[in-house]
Amino acid sequence: MLNKTKVGFIIIVGLILVAIGVFASFSLIQRFQADQARAVSEGDTVKTTVVVVTRDLFLGDTIAGTDVELASVPVEIAPRTAIANLEEAVGKIIKTDLVQGEMVLSHNLADPTNKNNDLSFILSEDHVLMAFPPDDLMSRESMVQRGDIVDIFATFKQKVKTVGEITTTTGEPQEPEMRTFTVDTLQKVSVTALVLEVLEQETTDTSLMEDQNNQVASTPTTRIKAYLLALNPQDALILKHLKDTGAIFDIVLRAPTSTVQFDLTPVTEEYIIEFYGLEILP
Repeated sequence: MLNKTKVGFIIIVGLILVAIGVFASFSLIQRFQADQARAVSEGDTVKTTVVVVTRDLFLGDTIAGTDVELASVPVEIAPRTAIANLEEAVGKIIKTDLVQGEMVLSHNLADPTNKNNDLSFILSEDHVLMAFPPDDLMSRESMVQRGDIVDIFATFKQKVKTVGEITTTTGEPQEPEMRTFTVDTLQKVSVTALVLEVLEQETTDTSLMEDQNNQVASTPTTRIKAYLLALNPQDALILKHLKDTGAIFDIVLRAPTSTVQFDLTPVTEEYIIEFYGLEILP
């Protein structure tokens, strides 16, 4: 009887151990399957390499090598026009503002090696590009370069009625008088681009430049033919009117960081007389 009890006890313990083993195995299998499913899920996230900007860039900026880097992103969030190589972005002009970390897209880049430098593409929608003549002394000395901030002064003649004198001594209406004005036409204008003419200039220093036939070589020089200015249409019309009516322009150069709006008074003959006190001269 005792042997039967002992055998039954051993059988029960064996069954318990088997149950524990089965339960442990089942738990391990479930954990393995969960880990495998997680790995498969993560592996399904296919990634691609794109070019992103490392700092904020603005319309018309040229991308330098330090302005971009490569980043890995899920392929489903990368537009098909995303640039994948740094070489395709460096040296290009951007057509829109970009914030740090934003992907660089091919349709937002302009190629500066094109004949017209893709200049129309770097304009905002509310601006026009106007060619402005470089007839002043600053321009003749090549003092103004692309990207400079300038003010445009103008002197012109305009018919005006004299205040306080309605008629002449004969009783006839007084004719408008031609007066000369000097004004600040536009302030804080950015020079978008330059139109240059390449000139060949001979040099007499044969020790520096001679070809194999002992002929005097020539060195290329450039002359500014026009400034290209991005302006709102109303400002462009003002400049066109003044230019077409014979105004004399002068360009003055600002500091690159200048944002000041100068409060200037138009200069006339009376202003000069009063400013220098010429009316009290003997």
